[in-house]
Amino acid sequence: MNKKISQSNLEEIRSCLGNKSIVLVGLMGAGKTTIGRRLAQRLNLPFRDADHEIEKAAGMSVSDIFAQHGEQHFRDGERKVIARLLESGPQVLATGGGAYMDAQTRQEITDKAICIWLDCDLKLLMKRVRKRGGRPLLKAPDPEAVMQSLMDERYPVYAKSNIKIISRDTTHNAIVNDTIRALLNYFESGKPVQMNNQKPDIDGAATVNVDLGERSYPIHIGEGLLAKAGEIIAPLLARPKVVIVTDENVAKLHLTSLQTSLKNADIESTAIILPPGETTKSYENLQFLCDSLLQADVERNDIVVAFGGGVIGDIAGFAAAILRRGVNFVQIPTSLLAQVDSSVGGKTGINSKHGKNLIGAFHQPLAVIIDIALLDTLPPREFASGYAEVAKYGLLGDIGFFEWLEVNAKSLFDGNAQSRITAISKSCQAKADTVARDEKEGGVRALLNLGHTFGHALEGATGYSDRLLHGEGVSIGMVLAFRFCEKTGLVKKGTSRRVENHLASVGLPITLADIKGDLPPAQKLVEYMRQDKKASGGKLVFVLANGIGDSFVAKDVNESDILSFMNEELAKR
Repeated sequence: MNKKISQSNLEEIRSCLGNKSIVLVGLMGAGKTTIGRRLAQRLNLPFRDADHEIEKAAGMSVSDIFAQHGEQHFRDGERKVIARLLESGPQVLATGGGAYMDAQTRQEITDKAICIWLDCDLKLLMKRVRKRGGRPLLKAPDPEAVMQSLMDERYPVYAKSNIKIISRDTTHNAIVNDTIRALLNYFESGKPVQMNNQKPDIDGAATVNVDLGERSYPIHIGEGLLAKAGEIIAPLLARPKVVIVTDENVAKLHLTSLQTSLKNADIESTAIILPPGETTKSYENLQFLCDSLLQADVERNDIVVAFGGGVIGDIAGFAAAILRRGVNFVQIPTSLLAQVDSSVGGKTGINSKHGKNLIGAFHQPLAVIIDIALLDTLPPREFASGYAEVAKYGLLGDIGFFEWLEVNAKSLFDGNAQSRITAISKSCQAKADTVARDEKEGGVRALLNLGHTFGHALEGATGYSDRLLHGEGVSIGMVLAFRFCEKTGLVKKGTSRRVENHLASVGLPITLADIKGDLPPAQKLVEYMRQDKKASGGKLVFVLANGIGDSFVAKDVNESDILSFMNEELAKR
């Protein structure tokens, strides 16, 4: 169902439509006009709004027709207008909320169109209609009760549509992409289709969408999804064959399960197994991986499966980006850090002697499959390292999420599935929303690097080794960022202590003294910071904060202030 949309897919839909139209039905606020107009543009079809056409034909507004002539007169006119429009060739037609309730109109649509119902829940409908004036519904004493009554009456009839789309609280393009994929599936199967990408209740699986137009993709989050990986990947394949890239540790624990899932979906697989650890992200291993993928006869339309933590996702994604000038890949992250951060957003790359992730490319996956059960085999230190990135999302932009973590962090560490799905979904949604606004880190996406300028410098100073895991560097880096903000008066006193207390409560390091072994002098650490990818015009760029959940990108930080601050922090060791 989650096919990547190509121009040939759009042409296929137009061809399959023939002389039929696409008709959108649903209640006011479901988005029929907005989605319909964008869908028509994507499919290169005319767009028409039935209510607008009725108003043109009658020379008065819909509300005036109701007031002066009554509903029956309006329905008669509506029936005639819709019948006339459907005779005029393929188009996208948005109808009024009551049009599909008329039996004759419904039959006309059934005979001459593909009917799509935009289903929307009560809360979201009310949120949308309250933004607009002129709605008669809003003049009722209890508009929400009126809306619920309409839902009870009309939804069973709307359910007779060919396709059902959940009109959820996301971007318009995401809903349009859902609709296009549903149309493709409908024409392939000839059966009614329901596209439901709405996030379910906390105790179930969840789907988060990264909205990047034609390159949009889903993040599937749940327990036991590794066993369904083949089922999820199969619709994305040009031919039933994949190459898995993983590391020695993951291969021992989970490779057989993944290959069994693929085999059950009639997908052939081969595996390339790399050594574990950050040092794997090297030129030498990249060359080995690319040569191995070519030897495995990977074509541009094939899929490379990155199956492992952040290291595997980064190097496998980068290899996919440059192999044959770009082949498809799917992320199946096995560490918490990868599940909430590196597997989402399309950043891929390797390290250089000059710094971390300085060689790479933006290359979006076709899908991300997150099985929280894989976290059960993660060493406690690795889990804690990943948690630093979870906490980051609260600290940088959502104080409510941070407060939730202060209460529920222990249940995450104890293995509570509900808490893990909630935390991972929330983190992925935060990153997906940011990536959709700024895919290539030209602006707001830099906020996701809270703590990373300090953290990457510390990772470089410790040789990207087990002395300091990435999430541990981020943990210390976030504390340093809040301490610096407190020192410069950006945040109120005590803020950094709250951050420290929470991170320390889950076993994360929070000070330079927590790093074993020697550290270089402050000047050397600042030199590492100059190699940070955010550096611009030779100046250091930091993500700072005005408070918990209120961060910003600072491009005017005085290097001498950072040097003085780092000297003070080193003196505390």
